[in-house]
Amino acid sequence: MSLLPTVRRLVTGHNAQGEAIFDSDTQLAPYNPTTPGPEPAKEGEMGFTTIFRTTGIPDDNTSPWADMHNKIVNLVEKDSATIRIVDFAPGHPGLMHRTISVDFGIVLNGEIELELDNGVTKVMKQHDVVVQRGTIHSWNNKGSENVRMLFVLLPANPVKVGDKELLDTPLPSNFPKDTSKN
Repeated sequence: MSLLPTVRRLVTGHNAQGEAIFDSDTQLAPYNPTTPGPEPAKEGEMGFTTIFRTTGIPDDNTSPWADMHNKIVNLVEKDSATIRIVDFAPGHPGLMHRTISVDFGIVLNGEIELELDNGVTKVMKQHDVVVQRGTIHSWNNKGSENVRMLFVLLPANPVKVGDKELLDTPLPSNFPKDTSKN
């Protein structure tokens, strides 16, 4: 098994005359989000490729942008949109979690099981799309090949059931804390 290819990220912007430019053209290699640093993802590990995070909603396309790749950042921010590619290694057992967000997940390659906290599962295949609306869920790669997904995460209000507010779930201690604001 080999890691999936790097991702080419193009970011556009404007020059001093207001003309469109390519501000960045970079190959991004997946990193392991559970390692301090973080460190490059190795064979058999989960890999994150954080492509972009806005500075707000709406974003400010005039201000310089910050490269969040290879930085430890929260899965989702309450005032920003995030686009990330996640590589799931074969046998990846998943992690039950909830974020206060609406997530758009697209299977780019492979096949993965989406499991809800009540045990109900659906298998997603290449080009399938899920709109994840604040439920507790897990991504399980039960196959023998890497799975690559693209996620766009937007902040949302917490789900309310009666008078109860459903909060995000804590991540395991091996997920480092956000250092992007230091």
